[in-house]
Amino acid sequence: MASSSSLTVQSKYEVFLSFRGEDTRNGFTSHLAAALHRKQIQFFIDDEELKKGDEISPAISNAIETSDISIIIFSKDYASSKWCQNELVKILDCKKMNGQIVIPVFYQVDPSDVRNQRGTFEKAFVHHENNFPDKVQKWRDVLTEASNFSGYDSTESRKEAELVEKIVQDISKKLEDMYDTTDSDGFIGLNSRIEEMKSLLRLESHDVRIVGIWGMGGIGKTTIASVVFHQISRDFQGKCFMANVREQSNKMGVIHVRDEVISQVLGENLKIGTLTIPQNVRKRLWRMKVLIVLDDVHDEFTQLESLANGVGGFSPGSRIIITTRDKRVLDKCGVNSVYEVEQLTYNHALELFCRKAFRQNNRSRDLLELSQEVVCYADGNPLALEVLGSSLYHKSKQQWKDKLNNLKLISEPSIYKVLKISYDELNSEVKEIFIDIACFFKGEDIDFMTRIHDDPMSIHDGLNILVNKSLITISDENELQMHDLLQEMGQTIVRQESAREPGKRSRLWDHNDVCYVLKKNKGTDKVEGIFLDLSKINDIHLNPQAFANMSNLRLLKFYMPKHNDIPIMSSKLHLDQGLEYLPEELRYLHWHEYSLKMLPFDFEPENLIELNLPYSKVEQIWKGEKKAFKLKYIDISHSQQLVRMLDLSETPNLERTNLLNCRDLACVRSSIENFNNLSMLCFKGCESLRSFPRGIHFVSPITIDFSFCVNLTEFPQISGNITELKLWYTAIEEVPSSIECLTNLKNLSLFSCTRLKRISANLYKLKSLLKLYLNGCLSLENFSEILEKMEHLDYIVLERMEIQELPSSYDNVQGHETQGLEGCSELDNLPDNICSLKSFEYIGEHGSPISQLPSSVAGSNPLQVLSFSGCRSLVTIPASILSSGLSSLDRLDLRGCGLTAIPQEIGCLSSLKELDICENNFESLPASIMQLSRLTYLYLSKCNMLLSLPELSLSLKWLDASNCKRLQSLPEIPSSLEEVDASVFEKLSKHSHYDENERAYVSSSIELWFTNSMKLDDKANNKNLADSQLRIQHMAIASLRLFSELAEPCILKGPIIVLPGSEIPEWFSNQSSGSQITLQLPQHCCQNLAGFALCAVLERSDSEWAEFDVGCRYSFEMKTLSGRKHVRRCCVMASYQITKTDHVMLGFRPCGNVGFPDDNLHTTVSFNFFSNSDTAVTCCGVCAVNANPNENKPNTFTLNFATESWKLDDMASASGTSDEEELEPSPKRICRDQINSP
Repeated sequence: MASSSSLTVQSKYEVFLSFRGEDTRNGFTSHLAAALHRKQIQFFIDDEELKKGDEISPAISNAIETSDISIIIFSKDYASSKWCQNELVKILDCKKMNGQIVIPVFYQVDPSDVRNQRGTFEKAFVHHENNFPDKVQKWRDVLTEASNFSGYDSTESRKEAELVEKIVQDISKKLEDMYDTTDSDGFIGLNSRIEEMKSLLRLESHDVRIVGIWGMGGIGKTTIASVVFHQISRDFQGKCFMANVREQSNKMGVIHVRDEVISQVLGENLKIGTLTIPQNVRKRLWRMKVLIVLDDVHDEFTQLESLANGVGGFSPGSRIIITTRDKRVLDKCGVNSVYEVEQLTYNHALELFCRKAFRQNNRSRDLLELSQEVVCYADGNPLALEVLGSSLYHKSKQQWKDKLNNLKLISEPSIYKVLKISYDELNSEVKEIFIDIACFFKGEDIDFMTRIHDDPMSIHDGLNILVNKSLITISDENELQMHDLLQEMGQTIVRQESAREPGKRSRLWDHNDVCYVLKKNKGTDKVEGIFLDLSKINDIHLNPQAFANMSNLRLLKFYMPKHNDIPIMSSKLHLDQGLEYLPEELRYLHWHEYSLKMLPFDFEPENLIELNLPYSKVEQIWKGEKKAFKLKYIDISHSQQLVRMLDLSETPNLERTNLLNCRDLACVRSSIENFNNLSMLCFKGCESLRSFPRGIHFVSPITIDFSFCVNLTEFPQISGNITELKLWYTAIEEVPSSIECLTNLKNLSLFSCTRLKRISANLYKLKSLLKLYLNGCLSLENFSEILEKMEHLDYIVLERMEIQELPSSYDNVQGHETQGLEGCSELDNLPDNICSLKSFEYIGEHGSPISQLPSSVAGSNPLQVLSFSGCRSLVTIPASILSSGLSSLDRLDLRGCGLTAIPQEIGCLSSLKELDICENNFESLPASIMQLSRLTYLYLSKCNMLLSLPELSLSLKWLDASNCKRLQSLPEIPSSLEEVDASVFEKLSKHSHYDENERAYVSSSIELWFTNSMKLDDKANNKNLADSQLRIQHMAIASLRLFSELAEPCILKGPIIVLPGSEIPEWFSNQSSGSQITLQLPQHCCQNLAGFALCAVLERSDSEWAEFDVGCRYSFEMKTLSGRKHVRRCCVMASYQITKTDHVMLGFRPCGNVGFPDDNLHTTVSFNFFSNSDTAVTCCGVCAVNANPNENKPNTFTLNFATESWKLDDMASASGTSDEEELEPSPKRICRDQINSP
């Protein structure tokens, strides 16, 4: 990495995810992790391999300690895991010691159950009392403490995607606030450099600017770019920090790097793969204001030109930063400005050196004097200073003097020679590790490097020494990283072993050197490692004795760079005359497209640890039995001519075998059993495999994958510690009674086993079974009775099956809270006890035979979620069901049914929060819907017969009535004008922006959507627009009330209405064509300012469906007695879909978070509406909203709109202030201290 490690932010995670893997790893947690990845947030998610023993591993402990934020996902079985409990203890310790932010997420659990250890949490502690009596009380305490933190309750979000988005937005904002305050903490001499760089960027300008950062290696270019990026990125719609452009381009190709830039900017995983960027992608880029950093761009202009072609053409205000050592690169790409990074001043250099040399210890005066001499040799280079300082930490005075004497021996001081002194001080073993990283393993996972060596612990110890000496770093992804200067130094040391003859060097990595040695047969016993990127060479025809003289070769890798895990081109390494010799010292052999039928006959793999022959032509790996006692990993994937497996009887330490897509493999040897460490067997895509050896017993926990073995007709007769078994798309016809032998099986996947007809009842004896996938098993018509209680089975997928009924004993699936049935078109009857579950979801198809709800629904007190979406034959809901016994129902989903009416009794569902009745045929809703005091989300889209809406509950936060083609009017507006308590403004001023570590992002907005409701004609729209002021007023007050009632601090997003139309309502006092508008607020008028009503007209989209993401970026410029003050805010209004016609979006945004100064004389507010999609903002409007005291109710206020610009002056006058004086606050007026307290 071309950055100074002295200035680089310490390697750490931004987010640590603590979760119960069996509950959420493949569901909610994976979705959250994907969203964090899209936002480029560095996070740690554990591997199951790390969870061994009773204590958390050092890797997890270190990840928690080095994370800024920990997210705890409390799920139903979280407390049952001792690892989760120990993680939680560690997390709260870090919160106390380091101020780490902790955010709990209550996923499908009641927060009070977590807090008070009820339900499954109580059961878990009963178990723990017996096994961990000394730890239980501590675990209870931390669980209670963590559950009291402000966080997220999944039941309060209508969709899981919405919950994920809220969490990610909250984390992004918290991290941005951290960067604002800590980016320059711990850095020496950085602040002035950052300010200089910002001045060159001219952020106030609306042009597109490219700024270069130029300087020598190790001087801090990357760090400056990184800190600037984090400090200003929030003001851009798209952003990308592309590190190591040169290295990534060399490895993956320029097009891949360009595609990655575009993917990060757009927030999507795009794989274009061609020189030309599609027009639709270009159009999206042109609309976006972006910030892009291209770090370490090399002097190959064609490379940069290709990148520039991909990132050019952004909207005004975009900024591109390029860092490079070569100024010619910047000249050729036409940068607007160049920032030259100079060496540190002597004082700064001394401070940095001492920080590394002394750490937190006292600095003795005599060593400080020696420090002044040492610093001179680093020439102000931060990397050299850090390496020198780290090398002297905890050293004696004599060792300091020795180091200084060595520096004095350098005849012509250079950074290379200074750095090499630290290398020379390493012992021989650590030197070898350093050189290996410089030549082969930079950017590789630590685990990969350690596993292919004989003594992994010594490698770990050596890596720790190198980290402590600042010679390498470990990335957030557990990858080995090394500064370019240090890598070049290591490679230079190897080249100096033999300046003229590469074959006499210990390591070969340059493709020209490797080709020379192999073509000329120049290898010697000096060569220990060869890594060759085959994409960089022309065809080479190897001599059969090519490796005969390389007796000490231990690492051999002929590889293809991968793009999306698929090799981008074929191998060019040919063995026309065969291969007669491979060295016995080989530990690691990776040969892409090895072209022979087997490895050399005389090859003895006694030292081999990892063998990879992907895409090879081998028919068998070697002939006969060979002793391979150290062999742990075998990958022969995509070798389609492989017909038989290796005899594994002499490989006792085997851990993983990958035979993916070995299509001709027909035979598996019985020697595959009885391995103590075997954890993975992959036969996926082995189409010729018809059977598996019977009676095989597996000792260690193992995952076996037979997916797409389309000719496998018999269920494997195996036993032992199998935890996951995948049989997708196989030809098995029966799950036999022997399944009961798999007592540790947790996941069984029979997806699309179309010939499967029978499943033995013994399956239900597997008490460990968590997940069962039967979707697409078209021949499976019936279930056997479930005679055993399945306490842990919590996920069954029965989609697209021909089953006609479920067994009456289905309620024995006690661990199963949510039942999902999708596309089971033959299932016409459900057992009555189905509703004894907490949740039941049936997702039917058009023509589903389900025509009535089970009788057991009535009186199903535990039932919280009920879904029969897609049941077109379900045309009525019996009133008796709605009026009796559903007091706990939280969500009702009847989307896509044939309902012609909604009964009045719907108002009896007192706990209902979410009602989805989209795509039905009723004409109206009953007035009783107003009685649903907890109703938060109401979905009515595509109800094509719906004509009108009644007055709705004040609790409603979201109404989607889009695509209701006959809808003629909006919901009734309450007749009385409501007030809001003054205390809400005080809370608003404190909590409407992100400034506290322990606050979750809870949006208290109200949103009404009427997109594409085409019956809202001009007359109706005119009335709706005329009524919009009163509607926004009521919605704003309701939002403020909701905001004030929330116990935890939150963000008031403000209400939104979207409906067809193309005009700004007349009551908006400030209107403008285009997307920008500016208001001049009179003197002192800000005292009673509550916020702004906002309006934007969105043009119709040319595409059939267009996602739109419309926001409003606004800023205050205040003229005060002490000078100017700028306050910027960005309010994202909404994301949805529009078609066919223009739409008007109206909203309200509070501004209690601005913090107006007491000496405020004049305020200008600028608004800029923007869209990240094909939808453009054609015109906009803004209206100031004021909070006026209610004369009849002390300490309450109503919201008034400044519908005329001149009324702002009246407001100022009414407040009793002038330019010269300011009265004391009246108890009937909101003063600045109430609204805008910091």
